[in-house]
This record gives sequence, C-alpha cells and structure tokens, in this order.
Amino acid sequence: MTRFAWILNLDAELELAKIGFEYVPRQKLTAQLAEYGRASRALLGPEDVLLGEQPNHTEALLGRAWCPTPRAVAALEAAQIMPEPHPPAEVLRRVNHRLFAHELGGGLPEQRYFTERAPVEALLRRAERRWLVKRPLAFAGRGQMRFYGPITKQQWSWLDVSLERDGVIVEPLVRPELELSLHGFVWPRGRAELGRICVQEVTARGVFRALRLARPGELPESDLREFYAQGERVADALSVAGYFGPFGIDAYRYELDGQIAFCALGEINARYTMGFATGFPRPASELSLI
Repeated sequence: MTRFAWILNLDAELELAKIGFEYVPRQKLTAQLAEYGRASRALLGPEDVLLGEQPNHTEALLGRAWCPTPRAVAALEAAQIMPEPHPPAEVLRRVNHRLFAHELGGGLPEQRYFTERAPVEALLRRAERRWLVKRPLAFAGRGQMRFYGPITKQQWSWLDVSLERDGVIVEPLVRPELELSLHGFVWPRGRAELGRICVQEVTARGVFRALRLARPGELPESDLREFYAQGERVADALSVAGYFGPFGIDAYRYELDGQIAFCALGEINARYTMGFATGFPRPASELSLI
C-alpha cells in the first residue's frame, strides 16, 4: 500500500483566488485553521504522515494535499517528496469557483453571478428579499456578507472590492432545514465513484462542526435520486473540465417564502473535505491516482 505524506492546506480557495499573485496566509488564519482542521486528520491512513512529521527516508512516501495548489506542491517538492499526479492550478481554480456550480444549474432559483455594480445594486435594493452575497472562492462561511435593509458604507466597500477581484454570487438568504453532502472520486480517465449521503452540522454562518451518515428514510426518495443524479452530473463535468481526484457536493432543504424546497446542488468542493473520510466508502489511503 502507498504511504502518503500529507499537507492539509485548508486555505486552498484563498490561494486559488490569487492565482497569478503572491499568496501568504496570515498568521492568525494559520492558527485558526490548525484548530478548525483537526478533523481533517481522519483522512490519513495508519501509515501516512503529515508534512513535517515524516521520517528521514522520504523516498518511500508519495505527496498528497488537501488540494494540490501551487504552494502545496512546492512545499512537498521542497521536502523532496514527489507529489502524486494532480490537475493544473488553472483547472483547480475553475472547478472550485462558484461560477462552475452555478453554470451547472446549481444554487437557488434566483441565484445570479455579477461582475458589475449597477445590476447587483438594483437586485440588492429589492425590499422583498434578504440576500446572501458570496465571493466565488472561499470556504467555511468566509467571504460572505448578508444584505438586508439600508446598505452601509462598509458593505459597499466589501462589495466593490469583491466585484473588482472576481465577481460575486448573489442568492436569497434562506433558512436551511437540513444540510447534506455527497462525496466522490474521479480518476484521470474519467471513471468516477460516489459515496454515501451525509448530514452536516454547521453554524449559522456556514462553518463546519460535525458530520454523520444520513439515516434511512431521513430524505424522501425523490430527493435521494435527485442528489445522486447531481453527483453523477458533477463527476462528469469535473472530468470534462480536466479535473481528477476527490470532490464533494453540498445540498440542503430550506425554507423560503413559507415553502420548503430542496436544493440538490449548493456548492462543489473539488478537493478533499472534512466529511470525505465518513462519506466515501473507501479510505483515502487506498485511492491511487498513479
């Protein structure tokens, strides 16, 4: 069995947002991720190690990252550990960008992507809605702002910076009733495998807290079929886009305007996730891209 030296770069989306520019994680963020990311160690096999904790004989190890960004690959190579095969950074950026899921029909019915201020301003001023605005490359509830009532100067500043950088995804602010995830793996030649549906526990701001397998009967059969169908569509789309490796998709049952509905594709995470070790039927250490 292959032994892996892992780098758990949980801030991958922030780096991908700055492709072409220097990305240096802030010390405070690094400390937060070290605490927040403890659950990610469940991905490691019994013979795997974290980068920096490996023995002297690194030739027996293959490098693996939470997401194989340029910084992660460079860190492995600097430690004289060969990274496993991985997609180019441009592909990672494209498939993790929220526009990719949006163009596949994901998100809420009124979800839209904006790159200019005028149309997003007209939408946000609609008094009948509360809106959630998301930067396209973020994680764990970061890079989001809620808009309702008069728009403040601070909100305009955040929005203008976001639009200039990479655009924004805007959708109605809803109250999730049940949050779900489905994990899968795509091999370089396009073969894909899906795992088991999980129920996620997150904070009100979307920060991951815990995960468990969905119980029998917890989801209507129609929602189960739709969720798995979206998983298959996403796996195909990822492969066509040139991506291979682990992925997860999020879904949720929500309330809006007094009605309960189901969003079968909220977001795509084209990388490992906190729930992969639970939601995928085989350990990550048994999945080879060679």
